[in-house]
Amino acid sequence: MLYLLVFLPLMVFLARRETTLLVQLSVLVPFLGLLLAPFLLGTAAGPFRLDGVGLFYLLLTDLIYGLVALFARGYFPREEAWRFYWAGALFLASAHGAYLAHNLGVLWIFVEGSTLASALLVYHKGGARALEATWKYLMLGSVGIAMGLIGVILVYALVGGVTLDWGEVRSLVGEANPEGLKVAFALLLVGFGTKVGLFPLQAWLPDAHAEAPGPASALLSGTLLNVAFYALLRYTALMQAAGLFPFASGLLLAFGLLSLVFGAWFLFGQREYKRLLAYSSMEHMGLAVFALGLGLPWLALFHTLAHSLSKTLAFLGASGILALSHAKEVGRVGGLVLHTPALGVPFTLSLAALGGLPPFPLFFAEFKAVEVAMKSPWLGVLYLVGLGLAFAGLLYPMAQMGFGQGKPLRGRGLDLWLLWVLLLLLLLLGVLPPVEVFKALEVVLWKP
Repeated sequence: MLYLLVFLPLMVFLARRETTLLVQLSVLVPFLGLLLAPFLLGTAAGPFRLDGVGLFYLLLTDLIYGLVALFARGYFPREEAWRFYWAGALFLASAHGAYLAHNLGVLWIFVEGSTLASALLVYHKGGARALEATWKYLMLGSVGIAMGLIGVILVYALVGGVTLDWGEVRSLVGEANPEGLKVAFALLLVGFGTKVGLFPLQAWLPDAHAEAPGPASALLSGTLLNVAFYALLRYTALMQAAGLFPFASGLLLAFGLLSLVFGAWFLFGQREYKRLLAYSSMEHMGLAVFALGLGLPWLALFHTLAHSLSKTLAFLGASGILALSHAKEVGRVGGLVLHTPALGVPFTLSLAALGGLPPFPLFFAEFKAVEVAMKSPWLGVLYLVGLGLAFAGLLYPMAQMGFGQGKPLRGRGLDLWLLWVLLLLLLLLGVLPPVEVFKALEVVLWKP
C-alpha cells in the first residue's frame, strides 16, 4: 500500500490532455492520499516506512496540492493546463516518495526527483527568461544535491557500510567517527540548504518564482522547500543521536540567522510582488532552520506548516492579482481591500501573516523562538533585528496593494473562495496552535 501512495499521483496521466478530467484527477489524487495515508502510519515496505513526521508532511503536501490544483482550473487556459497538471503529478509523486522513504539513499533520489519535476513548473511559460530561471534552478539545485550525495555516502561509510535505513543508522552513529560526521553534516546542510533556499545559496529562488506561473509558485514555496527541509530534519536527528548536536546547532543557527537577516533585507526595494514573496520564503525557511538549531524540532515543524499555508495563500492571491490586473509591480496595484475585497482581504492578510502579526500562527512560532533565543542575548537581539527588518520590508507592499490608490479588478472567474479557506485555517492555527501534537511528532526524531 505504501507503493500505491508513491504511484497514485501518476493517475493524472490517464486524463491525457482533457482539461476537465485533469482537474478532477488532480484534486481526487491528493484527496485519496489524505484518506489513505493515516491508515498506513507505522507500516513498512522495502525502503519505505511511514512515521509521524513523514505523515505530517505528506498530509500537508496533499492538502496544499489539492487546493492549488482546484484554483488552477480557472487560472490556466485550456490549451496549456495539461502542462501544469502533468508536471504537478510528477512533483507530487516525488514528494510522496521522499516522505515515505526510510532509506537515506532513496530519500536523496526522491529529493532530486522533486527538483527535476519542479523545473518543469518553472519553465511552464517558456521563453528566454523562463529558460534562464530554469537553468539556474537546475544547476544550483543539482550542484547542491550532489554535495548532499557526498554527505550521504560519507554517512554510509562511517557506519561501516552496513545500512542506509534511517532508524538503523540512528542506532549506529554513536559509534561513528565524530569528525567524519561533522564533515558529512556540513556537506548535507549546504547540499539540502541550497534547495531550502538558505543564504547564500538562494540565487535560484527569486528568478524561479518570478517566472513560474502563480499556482506553480504556490507549490514551490508551500511544498517543495519542505521536501529538502524534511531531509535536514532527518540528518539533524542523526547528529543529535550521535551526541553532536552542539556542532550541528552552531551551523543551523548561523545559516538560519543569515537567511533571516539577508532575506528580510532583500525585501526592501523589490518592485515585483512575486519576487518579494520569494525572498519572504528565504526568510521564513531561515526561521525554521533557526528553530531547529535551537533544539526545537517541534517548533520547526510548526513553523513550516504556518509558512506553507501563509505562502500558498499569498501566491494564490498574487496569481489572482496578476490574472486580473496584468501588472507584476507592487506600485501598479492598489486599493485591493476596498475595490476587490474577495481577493484583496485574504491577500493583504497573508502579508500580515508573513510579517508575523497576531493572531496568525507565524507570530506564535516567532514568539516561542524568541523565548529560547533570548537565553543568549546576542542571539536574541540578532533574531529580533531580523524579524523587525522582515516586518518593515513587507509594510509598504501591504499598505500599497491593500489600501493604496487603485481601481477595481474585473476579469475571468477564479476560485477566490479557496483563499478564504486558507485564511480560516491560518486563523484557527494561530488561535489554537496544536502544540502537543507537534511535541509528539518531535519524539519520532529526537532521542531523549
